[in-house]
Amino acid sequence: MGVLDILFPKVCFGCGKEGVYLCPDCLEKESLNSQFCPRCLRLSDKGITHRACRQDLGLDGLISFWRYRGAVRKAILTMKYKFASDIALELGEHLSGALKSRPNFIKGSKVLIPIPVFKNRANWRGFNQAEVIGKTVAKDLGWKFKRDILIKVKSTAPQTGLSRKEREENLRESFEVNRNVLISDYPDIIILDDIWTTGSTLKEAVKALKRAGAKKVWGLALSRG
Repeated sequence: MGVLDILFPKVCFGCGKEGVYLCPDCLEKESLNSQFCPRCLRLSDKGITHRACRQDLGLDGLISFWRYRGAVRKAILTMKYKFASDIALELGEHLSGALKSRPNFIKGSKVLIPIPVFKNRANWRGFNQAEVIGKTVAKDLGWKFKRDILIKVKSTAPQTGLSRKEREENLRESFEVNRNVLISDYPDIIILDDIWTTGSTLKEAVKALKRAGAKKVWGLALSRG
């Protein structure tokens, strides 16, 4: 038994079932109804993002699978603030499994970009959870994975507890596209974050990508707060 097994025994955060951090039943309890827009949660055709939501964000669409509450919330908080990268690996497996239920979305040549963190944040945690989750998803679905396209160029305060306006101001101009990257080489981009709350993070990231010439950018969020 390793140190991680002692600190974070592999039991479901919801029901205590051994062998997984999130069992299928507890995941299903937090599932977003596929008939709801993943941004505003109003009724939508087959869970497609409303046009007004897409335009407001600058995204070509958004997919999210679980609500940020219950066992899902506990798993994400433990992953982020107790530095449990094994949980990120399992969340990536759950996410790739959920994406397979959207065959029309996952087909084709796509590149997945994780939301980057500023270098001091990565050093503090030891890993970027979006990167760990994204690598797992991309490998499983046969997508390209690129961690060096989008760069976080300034340190920002944690978003928790901030209002929508404060979140937007906090993140303003915090992302840039790597100048050594020709963005036209990647016509179909998916940008990944772990939690969707107000959309400020993805909105600012997609702004940087589109400013650099990206044509099609979808947002992918593990959970919706």
